[in-house]
Amino acid sequence: MNNDLKLIKSALTRFSVMLTLTLFSIGMVFIDIFVAKTDILETSFTEVSQEVMLAIIAGVFWVSARQPGQRGIGILIGGFFACMLIRELDGLFDPISHSFWLWPALLTAGTCVYKALGNKSARRDVVSGLARFSVRPAFGFVMAGLLVLIFSRLFGMGSLWHGILQGGYARLAKTTVEEGVELLAYSICLSGALDYMLELRRELSRFDELTELQISTPVKARPRAHAQTMETSV
Repeated sequence: MNNDLKLIKSALTRFSVMLTLTLFSIGMVFIDIFVAKTDILETSFTEVSQEVMLAIIAGVFWVSARQPGQRGIGILIGGFFACMLIRELDGLFDPISHSFWLWPALLTAGTCVYKALGNKSARRDVVSGLARFSVRPAFGFVMAGLLVLIFSRLFGMGSLWHGILQGGYARLAKTTVEEGVELLAYSICLSGALDYMLELRRELSRFDELTELQISTPVKARPRAHAQTMETSV
């Protein structure tokens, strides 16, 4: 009974986080259109929110790399989102030269790949870490977010919107839909990243509790104490 209630509480928490991020995403679009009237440009609330979310996602996965068995996969996923952040910040690099963002992105990607796959044992850790990550709810969130991101790119094609609006084509309509859906995609990925971090912390906390119990329990009583701990953690 208690275990069922915990599962329901966990599901409701995930839903609440996702709902909050979804409302935040549409709220930023409303502010840009009706309050700030930014036309969803580089410095709009929507664009800046995208960049902040990407920075948080990358940071969360890099921090998760400190956990046992998560180093390689945490570095790689964090580096992936960091490269996406650099791409979003292309406006900062354009004064240097067009598409200059590609160079810091390649440097970031190369550094992360080297740190994560620098030796044979590290490569094994990445494979096992990816396998464990793929069965977590966070994996589904991140994958769903990336699929929505792909959808936003395709749905935001100019040719499609010219066909939809025809003579009444307005670039603001296309940009608003594309950037709004893109922000929603990052919101889904962010909820997955946060869920992943919380799961790792809960697992580490349970491991610490079990370790303390084993240390404080006499040797003969340890099997029974271990079984009791496993029952309460299930």
